[in-house]
Amino acid sequence: MKLIVVSDIFGKTEALVQLTDQLSPRYRHVAVIDPYSGESINFKNEETAYQHFQKYCGLNKLNELLGTEIEKSDEKIDILGFSVGGTSAWEISGKSFSKPIRNIVCFYGSRIREKTNISPLFPTSLIFPAIEKGFELEPVIRIVEKKKNVEIIRTELLHGFMNRQSINFSETGYKYFSEWLVKKAA
Repeated sequence: MKLIVVSDIFGKTEALVQLTDQLSPRYRHVAVIDPYSGESINFKNEETAYQHFQKYCGLNKLNELLGTEIEKSDEKIDILGFSVGGTSAWEISGKSFSKPIRNIVCFYGSRIREKTNISPLFPTSLIFPAIEKGFELEPVIRIVEKKKNVEIIRTELLHGFMNRQSINFSETGYKYFSEWLVKKAA
């Protein structure tokens, strides 16, 4: 079994490496897809990270990187995405691949709101925060929760709660969902 982790706009951070290290005993292979080809960049804030992501990668390129990683795999795959990586994983959920995808988990993929027409072909868990800046979550959730292969998990946490570099990081939320991911991998 292989795990593909798709990062948020911060890319491959130490915190993301720690999480993949925690999950790696459950998988034969772990691959991290990030916007900056593994280069660690210390952004001073989320706005700077977002601008850098838009300039040097963008969602379409991230989707291409994820699709390429899926196609080169020779085993069953779980996909885990955070924020823009969660949106990328959501987009992939509606595409047919020659490789077997077992599960997809999307943490706070806020741009899912622009892609509610997607119908996942694989079991897909969407973990939503309590609120999102700039749009209402409820209409998005009402649309996607009716789709086949979709599990909705609504938290009382804020967007970024799994990322230690986010102002919304939650140690409690991180611990709970890290353990949840380990169980889901079994």
